[in-house]
Amino acid sequence: MGFSYIEAYNIAIWQRRWFIERIQKEIKNASEKGEATPTHAAHQNTPDARAMMGRHRSMVPANLRRFT
Repeated sequence: MGFSYIEAYNIAIWQRRWFIERIQKEIKNASEKGEATPTHAAHQNTPDARAMMGRHRSMVPANLRRFT
């Protein structure tokens, strides 16, 4: 949802409940249709998939680089 902890804490309770119910509804609908739920898991985080979604990086962050 893109909320920080402080933002989520400060919104009205009815809005928090609505967001949670909406997320549950979307996950339930996706599972009933047999669709995969969106995730950031490693199996969907390939360079090709990231490029198609417009989330590719020109250079990997320094803390993720592996030197062998």
